[in-house]
Amino acid sequence: MARWSADDIPDLTGRTAVVTGANSGLGWQTALELVRHGATVIMACRDGEKGADSLGRLRADVPDADATVRILDLADLTSVQTFADDLMAAQPEIDVLVNNAGVMAVP
Repeated sequence: MARWSADDIPDLTGRTAVVTGANSGLGWQTALELVRHGATVIMACRDGEKGADSLGRLRADVPDADATVRILDLADLTSVQTFADDLMAAQPEIDVLVNNAGVMAVP
């Protein structure tokens, strides 16, 4: 049986993806591979400074990456509503949603 790898991702030109938790770990790697395959990627990050740093690292690997950072704190419903409203106004169609981030260890 053949193993799947990022090389198996098809051309995603013209597709828009939202990746939560895209500033590090699996979320960042996912965003990187999506832009490598032509997707427009919206990197949803809780911390704007960390998001900007991760976008810089992504563009260092893929200089022509079509990617942006938007603030999204999943523990704050106001942040979620603001993110959703702003996203729908700017990008009414989303082709791929990667729900990588989450809230854990809530009191």
